[in-house]
Amino acid sequence: MASEASSAPVVLIDFGGHPFTADLAVSLQRAGASVHYVFSSSNEANPHGNFSDAANDGVQVHDIDLGRALDPTQLRRRFRDEQQFGWAAAKLLRQLDPDATVILCQVPAAAAVIIQGAAKAKGHKVVLWLQEIQSDLASIPGTRALPAKLFTSLERRIVSSADRVIAISDGFAEYAAEKRKTGAADVTVLPNWAPLRYLPNRHRVNQWATDQGLHPDRQRVLYSGRMGLEHRPDEIAALALMLTANGDIDMVIVAGGPGVDGLRTRPELASHPNIHFIELQPLGSLADVLASADILLGTLDDRASEALVPSKILSYLCAARPVVAMMNPDNPSATLVEDVGAGIAVNDIHTAASTIRDLLADPDRMRKMGNLGRAYAATTFDPTTVARDFADAAGIARS
Repeated sequence: MASEASSAPVVLIDFGGHPFTADLAVSLQRAGASVHYVFSSSNEANPHGNFSDAANDGVQVHDIDLGRALDPTQLRRRFRDEQQFGWAAAKLLRQLDPDATVILCQVPAAAAVIIQGAAKAKGHKVVLWLQEIQSDLASIPGTRALPAKLFTSLERRIVSSADRVIAISDGFAEYAAEKRKTGAADVTVLPNWAPLRYLPNRHRVNQWATDQGLHPDRQRVLYSGRMGLEHRPDEIAALALMLTANGDIDMVIVAGGPGVDGLRTRPELASHPNIHFIELQPLGSLADVLASADILLGTLDDRASEALVPSKILSYLCAARPVVAMMNPDNPSATLVEDVGAGIAVNDIHTAASTIRDLLADPDRMRKMGNLGRAYAATTFDPTTVARDFADAAGIARS
């Protein structure tokens, strides 16, 4: 049952509607906040949260439908769509009382400047939840909808104008402090988490795996989540072909986004009996998806290592499966996997392939890694604790 909320409104705006932000909205509502959650179902490239649960708990969910699926490869159209989202969200803010707290999470720069301007005009407090440094992705084609100089200028304005910044890594906090007149004041580091209540530990042989026709006797490497161009799709393809060459390993790619769209059209992948492409699955199926793997694969281009912290790794930890993180070892996600003992960070496909084969030959080691990851998630991703820490960082009064 939803709690009776009497505090000032909290407007959590996440363009992609990610599971962990929707889960946070529920936790904040249960803690006594009056939460509006704003997203766009037109952004289909990433998994979405459970909005029915959010609404049932009293969260006011606002889906800004852009009238068509967002195509991140069509940059001019993408820019117009992002602006449309910004204007629609700004209209909502104008209807709220001036004491609202507006939280911007993974909102594209073209939309964020519009929303931030409307919030400031109304007297709302703006909290930037810094999930990525979008301007640092400029070196990867197709990852931004604006020219690099304009993009950098807008992002600097968004960071400097926010009343508070919540950064998901030390590096992001340093970036924000450099752009703000007040430096590190009102900049808080709060690492991301996964929606633990939706990710119970499940069996490898489950109904989802059976429905997908996955062979129970083959060892299985699985990638799940958004696959952008920054997630090394060409190297994922090469790794898949290397691992499946002998027919005893399956590569399962459960993904959406421009990276996987290109892979699906490659004949040597699409026709391979051991390589399986599956559409993004709803949150309710994610626990079974991840549990069906023997090893979970996360990837990130070196050029994006200082701009992104892949959150899929956090969901992987909940699944009690070992993680191979093919990314710069200094990225916080790679560091976490190694520090927890939940997997191994590598940075090239040949090392990744040999590491995966070594792990598959050592079930006891895989089991130990998976258990360490699950134990970390169980103690770190508690929804009540997460909501308390976030409310403190955002300056949201708790009842």
